Amino acid sequence: MHNGELPPPGTGKPRILLVEDEAVLRGHLARVLSDEYAVDTAGNGQEALESVMRSPPALVVTDIVMPTFDGIALLKALRSSERTRMIPVLLISGLAIHEQRIEGFKEGADGYLAKPYTELELRAYIGSMLQSARRREEAARREAIEQTLMERAALLESITDAFFALDREFRFTYLNQRALDHFNATREALLGRVLWEVFPQTRGSLFHQEYELALKEQRSVSFETISRISNRWVEVRAYPTQQGLAVYFRDVTDRKLAEEQLRDADRRKNEFLAVLAHELRNPLAPLRNGLHILKRHSAAQVAIADTVNMMDRQMTHLVRLVDDLLDVSRITRGRLELRQRKVLLADILGSAVESTRAAIESSRHELTVCVRAPRLWVNGDPERLAQVFSNLLLNAAKYTDAGGRITLALDCDNGEAVVTVEDNGIGIPPQALEQVFDMFAQVRSHEVRGAEGLGIGLSLVRTLVQLHNGTVSAFSEGPGLGARITVRLPIAEGSDLPDVVSSPTTQNRGQRVLVVDDNTDAATSLALLLKMEDHEVCTAADGEEAIECARTFGPHVIFMDLAMPRLDGLEAARRIRSLPNGEHVRIVALTGWGQEADRDRTRAAGMDGHLTKPVSLDALHSVLRASR
Repeated sequence: MHNGELPPPGTGKPRILLVEDEAVLRGHLARVLSDEYAVDTAGNGQEALESVMRSPPALVVTDIVMPTFDGIALLKALRSSERTRMIPVLLISGLAIHEQRIEGFKEGADGYLAKPYTELELRAYIGSMLQSARRREEAARREAIEQTLMERAALLESITDAFFALDREFRFTYLNQRALDHFNATREALLGRVLWEVFPQTRGSLFHQEYELALKEQRSVSFETISRISNRWVEVRAYPTQQGLAVYFRDVTDRKLAEEQLRDADRRKNEFLAVLAHELRNPLAPLRNGLHILKRHSAAQVAIADTVNMMDRQMTHLVRLVDDLLDVSRITRGRLELRQRKVLLADILGSAVESTRAAIESSRHELTVCVRAPRLWVNGDPERLAQVFSNLLLNAAKYTDAGGRITLALDCDNGEAVVTVEDNGIGIPPQALEQVFDMFAQVRSHEVRGAEGLGIGLSLVRTLVQLHNGTVSAFSEGPGLGARITVRLPIAEGSDLPDVVSSPTTQNRGQRVLVVDDNTDAATSLALLLKMEDHEVCTAADGEEAIECARTFGPHVIFMDLAMPRLDGLEAARRIRSLPNGEHVRIVALTGWGQEADRDRTRAAGMDGHLTKPVSLDALHSVLRASR
């Protein structure tokens, strides 16, 4: 196709270039032909070539014999240029010798008209050559389109996705081999047919809805679903085109099965963690009870007291590890819930200091608490906030050499409560400042033996702070230069008054307490501890015994294990509630099962509280006070 492309019939006059050195004849022919054609003229070959280069015509009509730059030279110049080589050329001459005419055809002339000729002959030649040129251009256009389609088809056949094209009536216009394999059909059976008619099971399906949406809103759509044709998972991407839709899809069944296997493995991991925590807590319970008992009798004996305190610190550390493991499980499943209320942040920090004091003092660290803004209230879960700052204090103690300095500070900045925990410990390399909050990340150092831990403490801190709409960041000038962790929390509105007012402390001695546990050591040690607190205690080894003891002993408080032989604690609690005066008994679950689903089950069974083993003495006192 040349640049002087012919206009479609009926859209305008074709433009021709008439080259004639005789001015009178040139003017006459231009006038004669102007009724049918737009005629440009030139007096020699050089003028003609310049005119063609400026604006290529649909046809060149040129005399052969001209001075300086004749028609043969013009023809050679036109055929030597990619831009003009397809322009048809009609040679005209009455003086040209036979050899010139032959040379003209060799150089690519499309026609020859000898002088003298009539006007009708000239018109006939010009019309015929223009029509031939138009046919050549149309053929070339069709060939180019076919070539493009072939290349596109080859590309679509080579891709790894299945592909098909639909028109606006959802008729198939093209399918590659992978699509045919998916549909289990031949190209001839599908081309030109409506998708929903060939595969009626897809009518009204997600495919139908998404394809109609893509056409209606002229936007791409993507989705994953099970194909109603192959019964396998497919990932689909559909794009609107001028003709209709281009649809790419691939089989993702293997990936979906792998994802399901991962989810199943994750579920089994969580179940394992829950069982592990339960199994760990069961032996921990009598150990902690025994420690409480030993503390009461060893205060006067320094060596024994120091040993008991050491055992108590390690017990607390082990309990914290179990709790952290379960919290990781809850976080990964999105099951961690907050019980938020307005709390005084200084009180939370006090609780964190108290719970970590033994660990800090055992390493001979100097702890400085600086509360510059004592009346800052925040909306939060007091237990979880205390866990945040306890973890930060323990982390500082762990990664600081014995006899180090730790500073806990509370301040107010730009409408936020700012808590910093700073130490002069091993520090954090610059490249690790962002990673320290990642799950299982650890800043390892040969100088801090045995201090690696599980690598989940700071990750829990970040998650819990974010759940309180806060932020946490780390700063260190480098290894050996200490670290500073900063927590920022939004201040509660109208924080002059707390949400709740603490009730006065009451004495909690002299109550009847029933301890129900199939673990003899756990039941016996807890009973002994409660007796030392001047309570009257009865024990039961299963749910059946618990019901009988509740009937004959008349307890004020029942500490109830859940998993027991013969009758579990949940059903035992329900039956005790149905006894005379059973609704007045305070029943508290005391179990190794501590996940939220377990707490839901105990609430549904009518229990008043849920404690996880091993239970602290403060938690026991809190239950006994509440039963008054």
